[in-house]
Amino acid sequence: MDSQFKETFGSWTQAIGTVISAVGGTPSNVLDEDFRKNLDLIGNELQATGNAILADSEDTWSLNKFGNQIQAIGNSTVILGLVIDFDEVTKKELIIKGNLIQALGGGTAVAGAYENPDEPEQALNVTGNMLQAIGNSMQAIGGISELRNSILEKDQESDEDETQDEDDEDKEEGNEEGKQKYQYPDLEEKPTDGELIQTMGGWIQAVGSVLNLIGQLRSNSESQSDDEPA
Repeated sequence: MDSQFKETFGSWTQAIGTVISAVGGTPSNVLDEDFRKNLDLIGNELQATGNAILADSEDTWSLNKFGNQIQAIGNSTVILGLVIDFDEVTKKELIIKGNLIQALGGGTAVAGAYENPDEPEQALNVTGNMLQAIGNSMQAIGGISELRNSILEKDQESDEDETQDEDDEDKEEGNEEGKQKYQYPDLEEKPTDGELIQTMGGWIQAVGSVLNLIGQLRSNSESQSDDEPA
């Protein structure tokens, strides 16, 4: 495969992966949670593959190549958090770290775009990489909020269990409100602030990757025009 084909194929793969991952990360009444998690996993696998191909398309070392390698590592870390059977806190910590690593890679790629200021469609590449870095940062921030809520809920459940053990005699008389809470497990729950931030971040990242793809396609078109005989 020549470098241009690798760049194009890698850009398409990365863009498709970010969109699929954004869909998987969007709260929905139509798609169940397990299906959305699978979409997120597939999306990150495609992103990791696309970033690795983009890094491999450059023969010499550059900030852009390094940025794509970092992003591939970040995606792999997120995948680890999604598939490995760790406790919930550890899984969320891995996903947060993976998004932060991706943000670092996106920022490195932004700096790399300025190495060759005369390249066509530089503005699209800079904007795309910047949006990806912002999107990943938002996903990490939302993940941190969700992690904090999970830890607080776990502590609250522990406190409630201790209280129930101490007040066994009042268990049947009281706690009617608590019973009602678990009587209707299928009630829709509104997305938390952390989930909304993660969703917004996922779509911002997707827009950034699509801009990078457009920049790559336009670059290919200009290269073909230059190669045509006058």
